[in-house]
Parts: sequence; C-alpha cells; structure tokens
Amino acid sequence: MDMRKSVVMVAAMLAGYGLAAQPTKLYVPTNVQRAIEHGTRTMSGVPGPTYFHNSSAYQINATFNPATAKLEGTETVTYHNASPDTLKYLVVRLYPNIFQPGMFRQMEVDSADINRGVTISQVQLNGVTVPASKFHFVGTNLVVPLPSALEPKSLLKMEVSWDVTLPNKTQLRLGRYDSTSYFVAYWYPQIAVYDDVNGWSRESYTGLAEFYNDFNSYDVEVNLPAGYVAWATGVLQNQSALFTDKILGRIAQAQASDSVVSIITANDYCDGDVLRSKGENTWHFKADNVTDFAFGTSTHYVWDGTSVEVDSATGRRAMANAVYKVGSIEGRGIAAIARHTLLRLSTDLIGVPYPYPHNTIWEGNSGMEFPMMCNDGPVEDTLEKVFVTSHEVSHSYFPFMVGTNETLYGWVDEGLVTFIPKAIEQEAGNKNAHYYIASYSRHVMGSSNDVPLSVPTTELSAGTYFMQNYGRAAAGFYFLNDMLGKETFRKVMQEFIHRWAGKHPTPTDLALTFNAVVGEDLAWFWNPWFYQYGYADLALSNVSAKGNDLSLKVQKKGSFPVPVKLTITFADGATTSVYKTAAVWKDGNTWTFKQKFEKPVTKVVLGDRDIPDAFPENNSITLK
Repeated sequence: MDMRKSVVMVAAMLAGYGLAAQPTKLYVPTNVQRAIEHGTRTMSGVPGPTYFHNSSAYQINATFNPATAKLEGTETVTYHNASPDTLKYLVVRLYPNIFQPGMFRQMEVDSADINRGVTISQVQLNGVTVPASKFHFVGTNLVVPLPSALEPKSLLKMEVSWDVTLPNKTQLRLGRYDSTSYFVAYWYPQIAVYDDVNGWSRESYTGLAEFYNDFNSYDVEVNLPAGYVAWATGVLQNQSALFTDKILGRIAQAQASDSVVSIITANDYCDGDVLRSKGENTWHFKADNVTDFAFGTSTHYVWDGTSVEVDSATGRRAMANAVYKVGSIEGRGIAAIARHTLLRLSTDLIGVPYPYPHNTIWEGNSGMEFPMMCNDGPVEDTLEKVFVTSHEVSHSYFPFMVGTNETLYGWVDEGLVTFIPKAIEQEAGNKNAHYYIASYSRHVMGSSNDVPLSVPTTELSAGTYFMQNYGRAAAGFYFLNDMLGKETFRKVMQEFIHRWAGKHPTPTDLALTFNAVVGEDLAWFWNPWFYQYGYADLALSNVSAKGNDLSLKVQKKGSFPVPVKLTITFADGATTSVYKTAAVWKDGNTWTFKQKFEKPVTKVVLGDRDIPDAFPENNSITLK
C-alpha cells in the first residue's frame, strides 16, 4: 500500500506550510547541517531536493519449529542504493547474536539462552559467493565487503542461508509464552539503514534501544508444524487454502463488522475445525512499504477480530485483532480497545487514516510494537489494558508510517505516543493519565541523570532510557500541545506525516515542521526541553493583597518553560484558579498578575501535579 494515499487530503490542506525557511535559533547538529548543505534536508523541515532513502525487497522462506525454537531460512534481498554514494560494503543486522557469549547487553537474558547466535551458511552478492573469511562481525552486525562497488542508483541482489535457535526462556520483545506459542521477531538477516545524516547505521543491538529500518517489501513463507496457526505483518495470501470454511466466514464477518467476532475459539481447536490440513503448513504473507516483519504462532491461541472504517473518503476498513491464550481473561476486550484506538488516531487524535490492513495484538510480554503487530503482556486492569494497547498501536504512525530513528532518537516516537493516546485513557476513566510528568519531576528532573534528549539513546543506561524517552519527552510534547492548542498540534502531526511518510526524519525536521506550521520560531521552547540540561522552577514573588486587590509576580528561575497555574483561596474558603500556558515565557522570565476580586484573598498556591517544579517550597504563600 502506498502510504501517500492515506495522507493526500491532509497534503492538500497543508500544502502551504514550510515553503520558505523560518529564521530560527534552534540547535541544529553539525551532521544535520551538512545534510542541509548537501540538499538532502532543508531549514524549512521538508525533505530537500536531493533527499534519498534506500530500500529492499525481501523474499524469505523459513522453517520454524516452536517446540525447539529452531529456525532455518533462505532469503533473497534486492537492495536499491538510491543514494549518490558508491557503497563498498553492506552492514547486515543479526539481532539474535545478542545471545552470543560475551556480547554486550543492557537487558538481562537467561543463561540457558546463551548460544552461538546466527549461523550463516552462505552469502552471495550478485551471484558471487562471499567466503566466510571475509565476514567481519561487529557486535550484532555483520559487515560484508562487496565483490564490486555498488554504484549510485543501482541494485544489488543478496542471497543468504542461515539458521538460528531463538530464546526458549528469555522474553526480550520476542520469545516463548507456553509450550506451543511463540512470538518471532528480529529473526532474519536484515540490511541496515544507510542515510544522508550518518551513513551506515552500525549501532549494535544491546536489548535496550529500539530500531531503525528502511521501508521494504516482504514476501515471506513460513513453514510450521501441524496444528500451528500464524498471525503476522502483512496480508495472508493463502488463507483460503489454510482455514476451514467456518473460520473463513468469521474472518469475512469481522472484516465488515464494528462488533467483535470470535474468529477462533477453544471449541474450534477441540473440534479440529480450524485448519484444513492435518499436516504441516506453509503460511504465505506479503507486506509493502513496511520497516520490519514479525509473526506469532500457536496451536491454541484464540482469535477475536473486528474492524473499523479508518478512511471516510474511501470507506477503507482495517481489522483490529486480539490473539491470546485460551481462558485468558486479560485478552478479552483487547480487540475492542484496539479498534477504538485505530478510530481515534485516524480521525481526531492525529487525523490521518491508519495506513495498514490490520493491527494484531499478540498476548506475550511487556509491550512492543511491530508493523501491524504488537507483543503485549497480559494485564487484568482495564486502564492498564487501554494504556498498553493504545500506546503500542499508536506506534503505527511513529516509527512505522514515519520512519523516525528509534535507535538514536527514541524520545521522538516514545514521547509522541506516550502523550497522544492519553485522551483514550482519560475517556476510559484514568484520572491521572499524565502521571509521567510528576514521576519525571520527582525522580529525575534537574539531576545529573537528567541528560538532554539530544544525547543519543544508545548512550543511555536503562533507567535513564525510560525516564527520558517516556517521561521528559512526553512532558515536553504535553506542554507544547497545551501551548499551541490541540488543533494546531494536530496540524503539525499531519504535516509531519505528509512530509515524512515512508522517509527518515531527524528531530530537527520535526522541530522545523513545528516552526513552519505555527509560523514562528519555537526554539525558545524546543531547545531547553529537548536539547539542553535544565529543569523547571517557578517561584512566587512580590505577593501583595490590599483589600480585595491581589498583585504578584511569578519568576521563571529554571530554564524549562512550563505553564503558570495560580490557585487563589479567599477568606470564606472558596477558591478560584488562573491559568496561563508556557507561552508567557516566550519573551522573558517574569510574569506579573494583578486583579481585584470581590472578597479578600488569604492564600496563593502556584502549580499543580501536572506542572513540574524542582523547588516547590517557594510556590505557596499565606496572606494575613
């Protein structure tokens, strides 16, 4: 599917934004400056006239045995070098090598899963076999020299045969969830990104920082033992040959229904009425213009499905699926939550139609996004279900529709999708949906661990990784939305998607898009919140109450711009509040308030739980 079709109406509405660069004091890293000089990017935040992104077409045939976690595969990859550069080697990602002895890891793995990693039996480049003596392993990457240089605007065919034993006990975004249920991710040799800002992406996978992939096409056949059902990225090509008529009828019903349909039930498995064949099966999936491919398989996971119209202009519907263990109360209701999330994202929260044919929530561990798939841990609490589901589904836009670099700038996608779906949580009854603001303020803000978000994600420890990417970043976007208003913030998201769908933006491109849509330089907000050391600290000063006249000043002593909220208590115990967004700090560090009330003021309190403050002790005064 061409993602550009999903944003054509938005493109027409926003076509006037960013035609000329706005003057800015924004911090721009030198590697981004060089890209701008070379014409691949611009100071207006749109891709430059020489922008490029490379891509691949993967044809994969794999055999997987969930009982042993052994996977064998062959793949043919047609790699398109759209860059102006001559490439002399390829960087190939072998993510399962994180389980090799001695590999640097930032997440714990079970000692029973330490193994040899990926065994490459053959690599051919344009028909020429590359001897293993030429392989250069660097962390979880394989660097392969090219027999002849890959010229600009040309193609390369890479053929690989490999096998790997995936983890049996470790659940690190993939893994075994019972004896016959397995979620498979990061499993095939994948050509790394080569971009205009950093060249080859050569960061090793440590289990913490997430991923940065090209937009590729996938034609994947997975051979599974008898009785196994598979769900995956993309569209199943041979479902009529695999499923019984009863299951096919329920799939068709769910594809057209706003209600949840029980597509595969426990009774269907007991009756042997799920698959036509009693032997092993080949599951054939195709996906276009996606950044990765993952699948889950089980002999007994039940399947709930529904669908929703995501594009009113075309009537296109997308399925929302929940796949979970028989008898799991945690899995119930997930399909409906996913459906509601797709609807809200496609209409009012972002307002760009969900671009894929389905989103399938697999009951596994924790929460991790993949194109059209989520691996989410089971939870009983309804609010927690809503949080995990809406968060992971929202990743469909960032980094999957817009290819942000999670490996280096994880705060962009995590910050946006921690903040944007909070409206769904609030509707579900969460009265403290923005808890991360108080958590960040209380535990990290302004400390030596509160590093600027411009520090690459790969340089962060686990604790800092989660607090910065999900806490500080989401708080910054929250206050930016509060200041600009939800309509303007949504227009920025729409324009950002229009500009960068199927491409690789940097944080600078996002900041410059904000400038273009808003029509002013927001560096005064962006730099402190996202690029600098600092903290929020507001203080009351010069508070005076004479009769019913109240006057005071609020000083911005910290560098982070945050809103001003005054809670004013009167002599009779009644209260009123005054609220100003962070825009009050655009041109200075002092805000003056004067007002005559109908009754005497006895107390003034500055701030609340959603406004961080490093030194709250100067935020309250009782008047005589």
